[in-house]
Amino acid sequence: MTRFAILSDPHANFEALNEVFKDIETFGVDRIYCLGDVVGYGPEPQKCVDLVREKGAKVVMGNHEQGLINIHYLRRFNQPAMDALRMTRELVTEETYQWLVTRPKAIAEDACRFVHGSPPDSVNEYIWKHAEDMTPVFRRYTEEFCFVGHTHELVRYSYRGGVSEKLPLPQGETLLVPDMRHLLNMGSVGQPRDGDSHAKYGVFDLEARTMHIRFVKYDIQKTVDLLKQHGFHSAFGDRLW
Repeated sequence: MTRFAILSDPHANFEALNEVFKDIETFGVDRIYCLGDVVGYGPEPQKCVDLVREKGAKVVMGNHEQGLINIHYLRRFNQPAMDALRMTRELVTEETYQWLVTRPKAIAEDACRFVHGSPPDSVNEYIWKHAEDMTPVFRRYTEEFCFVGHTHELVRYSYRGGVSEKLPLPQGETLLVPDMRHLLNMGSVGQPRDGDSHAKYGVFDLEARTMHIRFVKYDIQKTVDLLKQHGFHSAFGDRLW
């Protein structure tokens, strides 16, 4: 049995990320993958980076990590997000900064591809732009399974014979049927955009071809209070509820 924990978009929300890692421990997974945006929006980037590194997670670059590289990438963000990234730079060590900006754009192993935005290795492209027809996206890469983040939504796409289908990715276990390729959008640990305040992540069983989506409670108010304390834009706290 080969099981991976797959999480995305912690966004410097340590309270959410820490509870997710506690939940992961109950599954005894073989590996942990993080699909980027460890930082951005949230008040505790250093603690989040320290935690994903401590847990040995394999981390790909998110657009918020990329936004730290230089002004060219930073200008792609709206003003509150730009301000948050400037604050993030002040809240992490130089060594952590160097680690963040040198993450790979994609990881491919065990018939799986892990990327923040869209395969094969886009950090910035939103997968929903292709929601009406994902065929061109599936043709960009060869792996059987692909896991993406970036949109903060839970949704999946299946592909066979030149035809793609959009399907739900609900809480609990979903079977990814054989003889098809699958792309899964893994939601967000630290900045939900789906109207549900839980931190979300998944446990993928490679042999059984199942994805178990987990909804995890955490102390939202503590994160909101820290956002206010550090002077982050109020919207980043409002979104958590």
